[in-house]
Amino acid sequence: MNKGYIYSIISAILFGSAGLFVKLAFAVGIDSISLLTMQYIIAVPLMFLIMYIYNKDSFKVTKKQLLRLAVLGIVGNTFMTVFYYIAFNYLPIQMVAILLYTYPIMVFVYSTVFNKGVLDFTKIFAVFLAFLGCLLTLEILTGQFKYSLIGIGFALTCAMFYAFMNIYSEEKLQEISPLAINAYSTLFSLISLMIYRFPMFIFKGNITKDILLYTVILAIFCEIIPLTLLYAAIKYIGSLKVSIIGNLEIPTAMIVSFFVLNEQIAFMQIIGTVFVVCAIYMIRRSPITR
Repeated sequence: MNKGYIYSIISAILFGSAGLFVKLAFAVGIDSISLLTMQYIIAVPLMFLIMYIYNKDSFKVTKKQLLRLAVLGIVGNTFMTVFYYIAFNYLPIQMVAILLYTYPIMVFVYSTVFNKGVLDFTKIFAVFLAFLGCLLTLEILTGQFKYSLIGIGFALTCAMFYAFMNIYSEEKLQEISPLAINAYSTLFSLISLMIYRFPMFIFKGNITKDILLYTVILAIFCEIIPLTLLYAAIKYIGSLKVSIIGNLEIPTAMIVSFFVLNEQIAFMQIIGTVFVVCAIYMIRRSPITR
C-alpha cells in the first residue's frame, strides 16, 4: 500500500480517538479550557520545533499574514476547539464526531451561495442525505430522541467554526505551509485562552498524573502526529483522497466509544452515520464550481 494511504489512515484513526481522551480527562477533574490550555502549551513548542528541524523558512510570514493567522487562531481555532471539547460533556463521542463532520456541508453551502457554485442533483441529494443521516443518528425519526440540545448546539457551532477555518485558510493563507498555519494559529489560540483564564492551576500543583498523561496523549497522539502524517499523506496522494479517507474518524469514534466507554449505538444510528459519510464523500468528490 502507498505510504500516503497508510499515513492518512493512521492520521484519521488518531484524530477519531481524541474524544476518548477528552472524556477520560474530564472524568479526572479538568475542564475544557484548562485541558486545551495545557494541550497547547505542550503542542505549540513541539510544532515550532518540527518547523525548525524540517523547514526553517516556514517561520517567515509577513505582517499581513501574521494578522490573518491571528484571526484564524483566535476566532477559528479557539472557538472550534472549545466548543468541540465542551460538547463531550453533553454527548457521546460518536455523536460529537458525526455532528462535527457536517462541516463539509457548511463549506459547500457557503461556496454555493457566496462563490457562485453550481448546484446539481448530486449535490442537492448529498445535502438531503446528510440531513437525513443526522436525524437518524439523533434518533429523531424513531421517536427516541434523548440527547442534550445544548450539546447538539455546541457540536454544530464547533462544525461552523471548523468550516470557517477551512474557508478562511483556503482563501487567505494559500502561501503559507500547512504546519506553519497550524503552529501560528494554535499559538494565537493559546494566547487568547491564557488571556481569558490564566492557567494558575498549573503553578498550584493541581495537575495529577492522570491529567498530565491524557493531556500529553492529546497533544502528541491526537494533534502533532496525526497532523504531521496528514500533511505527509497530502504530498503522496493529494488532499482529495486524504479528505475522503479522513471519514474514518467517524467509525473510529464509534468503535472507541462503544468498546472503551460502553456508549450504546442503535442500528438506526449506524445507518444514519453511513448516510452522513456517503454525503460527505459525494460533496468532496464533486467539484463546487464549473
